[in-house]
Amino acid sequence: MAKKVFKIIGIILAVIVLAVFLFLLWNYIRIQRGDLVKWDNQWYTQKELEEKFPPQEYDVPAKNTPEQVYTKFRQALLDNDIELALEQIREENGEGYREAFKDKERLKEWIGELPESISDLRIDKNFAYYDWDKDDGYKHTIDFVKDRSGYWKIDQI
Repeated sequence: MAKKVFKIIGIILAVIVLAVFLFLLWNYIRIQRGDLVKWDNQWYTQKELEEKFPPQEYDVPAKNTPEQVYTKFRQALLDNDIELALEQIREENGEGYREAFKDKERLKEWIGELPESISDLRIDKNFAYYDWDKDDGYKHTIDFVKDRSGYWKIDQI
């Protein structure tokens, strides 16, 4: 009887080991083919990865320019039209700037530092980087991102 129990347990363990081996082999093959991708210490299928992190580069004709966005942003702040200024900022970052704009003294000081114009540093597909000279010896940039509908927005200023 004990022999039969050990035999059954041995068969069950062999099936489990074989199943684990086949599962690991199947995942190894998926990784080699690129069907499974590790990103930020988590495994994703290609579809899951594209849904969570959509491609950042897409070819869409621009409907405005970063210079126009900056000019509109600066003028809105000078006119104390915070909502219009926030419309020029990328939606994902808007709430952070809304909070920052609540400090009226700091906002007034910051508006005074904004240059009338910005100089073109680099435009790379959907990303643009412009120089902001504050005459303090440091390099400051304003980052822009073009969305899927072709509108440039301020990403970081």
